[in-house]
Amino acid sequence: MRPPMRSSIACTRCRKSKIKCENNGGTSPCDSCIKTGKECVFKLPDPVPPKRTEPPTGVRQERDGGSDRKKLKKIDDISKGDNQRASVYAEEVLSAPFLTEDLWEQVLDLYKLHFAPELSFLHLPTMKEKLGRKFKASQPEGNSELNLVLLGVLTLTARFHPDLVKYLAHICNNQPGNARTRPVQTQLDPAAASEYYADVLTMALGPLRTAMKAASVERVAALLMLGLYEWSQTRPKTGGLGAWMYVGLAIRMAQYLRLGLGDVPESGDPHAKVLELQNRNSCHQSQIALDKEVRRRTMFSCFILDRMISCGKERMSIVRPEDIHIQLPCSEDKFDLAMEVPTGFLEDKIRHGMDDSVLSRFIQLVDLWGEVSRFSSDGGRLNKTERDRPPWTKDSTFYKLNEKLAEFDAGLPGTFTFSRSNYFKHENHQASSAYVLLHMLRSVCLIMLHREYIPFVPIRCEKPEGPLDNPTFPKDKYGSPPEGFWIASAEHVFKAARDIIDLIDICQRKDKLPQSTIVLFAIWTAGFVGLYAEHFPQMDTERHMLDYDFEDTRQPESVADVFRRGSVAFASVTLQKMSMWLKMAGTYVAILQQMDKYFDTIKQDYHRFAGKNAGTDETTSRVREGGTGGGLEEYKPMTYKLKDFGILRPDEYEHGDTSDPALTVGVNHLSVGGTDAVNASAATQASKTAASGSFTAINHTPIMPAPDGGRPFSSGAGYPTPQPEAYADSWRYHSNNIRQQPTPAQVYPTSETMVDTTAIAAEAHDRAFWDSFKKEEPRRIGTIGDLGYFSSGDSQLAVSEMPFGDSSYIPVLTDTSYQYLQEVDF
Repeated sequence: MRPPMRSSIACTRCRKSKIKCENNGGTSPCDSCIKTGKECVFKLPDPVPPKRTEPPTGVRQERDGGSDRKKLKKIDDISKGDNQRASVYAEEVLSAPFLTEDLWEQVLDLYKLHFAPELSFLHLPTMKEKLGRKFKASQPEGNSELNLVLLGVLTLTARFHPDLVKYLAHICNNQPGNARTRPVQTQLDPAAASEYYADVLTMALGPLRTAMKAASVERVAALLMLGLYEWSQTRPKTGGLGAWMYVGLAIRMAQYLRLGLGDVPESGDPHAKVLELQNRNSCHQSQIALDKEVRRRTMFSCFILDRMISCGKERMSIVRPEDIHIQLPCSEDKFDLAMEVPTGFLEDKIRHGMDDSVLSRFIQLVDLWGEVSRFSSDGGRLNKTERDRPPWTKDSTFYKLNEKLAEFDAGLPGTFTFSRSNYFKHENHQASSAYVLLHMLRSVCLIMLHREYIPFVPIRCEKPEGPLDNPTFPKDKYGSPPEGFWIASAEHVFKAARDIIDLIDICQRKDKLPQSTIVLFAIWTAGFVGLYAEHFPQMDTERHMLDYDFEDTRQPESVADVFRRGSVAFASVTLQKMSMWLKMAGTYVAILQQMDKYFDTIKQDYHRFAGKNAGTDETTSRVREGGTGGGLEEYKPMTYKLKDFGILRPDEYEHGDTSDPALTVGVNHLSVGGTDAVNASAATQASKTAASGSFTAINHTPIMPAPDGGRPFSSGAGYPTPQPEAYADSWRYHSNNIRQQPTPAQVYPTSETMVDTTAIAAEAHDRAFWDSFKKEEPRRIGTIGDLGYFSSGDSQLAVSEMPFGDSSYIPVLTDTSYQYLQEVDF
């Protein structure tokens, strides 16, 4: 019997239009709906009527866009001010048909999982109610401030939603062809989907001068979302200046709005008294409580991100704890119900009789983390004030901070402490993210504090001991430390790292690991501690990291054993997965691989020189030359890479890379898990390459980055406009190179790795790309009939081929697309 020609599974739109439905079994939108931007709905087909119930023109109307298709207006035709134009454009982007109410529900769930602890100001019941009202309204309400928050949510979450990634890939790539026969073959880049909404949000905020004169809680929230997104995407080549500026602007705006002064108005402040009296007499108490709680949470989000990006050398924080005069956030159930409850303040250690929550404890820990990171960034034991203060004495900063951490642990309620059972209790109430971040950050604080006195290269140590390089603490001057002090201090480091690994394991089993930059930093920190334990196993006396049972069976035997088995392999695999969405993760994968090679090299150097020095009177403290030190001279130039949270300035990473020959190994030969990591040719390659310090994908064809440079472009209105053409070529460039150049076997795709290609290889690569581009691009432009549009800016051409029936998604360019791409720096 002849098989049926049509698929038995088709969406309602394809059935109605009688076109082939290219789908994956009904689990995701079909290709036709992705290309037209329509909602894709699968349901059982209705019984076939005896004859046609509508004229044939109905099918043609649906196929060509029809009268029911939403037409997007061109911003250049809107005779309004810049702010109004930006607001209209944002409204049009948010009115895309695929942004359905169900999809928004999924997006908000993603936000709660990944970003709610750091950005806790979204009141989800109110958001869902406003979205529901928006979908029911016949005309858009035009709430420009709400749209800023919605665009911020999409900026953070679009990369995690597969359907959004597909829709945005088509919008940005603008593939030509008939929707009935041509399947979607775009190489998807999840990060580019979020980058698209980040550009729209940047434009919606308005021109710089105008944006600096408008302040609202929603604008603070939007700036914080942009800042957190930019921070997650930091790379050594670009640094994190964007995040630094966005967060700084948000904090200044929050201070202008007095978000940190709501609960303790000064006695001499008549404005605050009058405002509170008016609210008490005119507004509903529940709404008052909700507004106050949102303002509090927005201010504490500023506080958290301020501490996050200032965790590093020469990074100054803005928000001082003593300037925050608002109570801590309430528990999530009270927040959902908009109830006003006493919670205590940031400095309150005892919370008896007050509403308590994991989030409020997390914020108190963030305050303590700021002190620990400042101690570490200022030099730790090398700081002038600490040189004559042994860590076991009460006047040392180490002792004071260690006591504060112990006090914090002792004050946690039993249900907030770390255990598997407690995790599942919080996960059952959809509140596991704050719990995970609380305990990961607590572990990071312990590691950052106790590693300050552990030798960096303890190759001569038989067990944990104190510093081997000056300043040391000789017994004749400072006395003996308490018995077992150094062993206990080292165990704090390895036990804290094991707690992070265990938390990752628990979360991944439930597929609920928050893709947070704090979680990312914690995983990197634990991975490096595990690498340290693998190279110097005598330091992990209780074998917390050494005995972790994990094997990545998908890695070939040629990969270094440390990246195939154990805690380091587990952390590395997790970072590689996260690098699909957070480009910062790829940076840390590369650093792990570098440091593995570095430790191998320095141990070899030590044994070689120690053998030569045997029987001679020559002595040195440099461990690389067989000396008696602990590697302090090796550690100092690498502090930016190994201690700082992220990379703020591009030169910080480059400085760390060129400090030692062992760190300039050609990592382009390293696979995702470390293939050929110990290949002898790597050292030869390094001598021929430029100094490392910039990153692309590990063992992956370089992809043109989603252009940060798209934002400075402006339309005729004078404000920044997203550049879908740039994103289109980002995907197209990646796809072409995947087909042209075979890549080595790999387990996980990553978005970052070190670039160590020679000038000749780079030139050949670019020449191959442009040869292919010159052949394909004219045919592509000729097919869709938009050559006149891209060369002259005439937006009337090829309008019917645009994703939503208009050209608003592609801005007018003064040059041709080919000239524009020639200006892009690959």
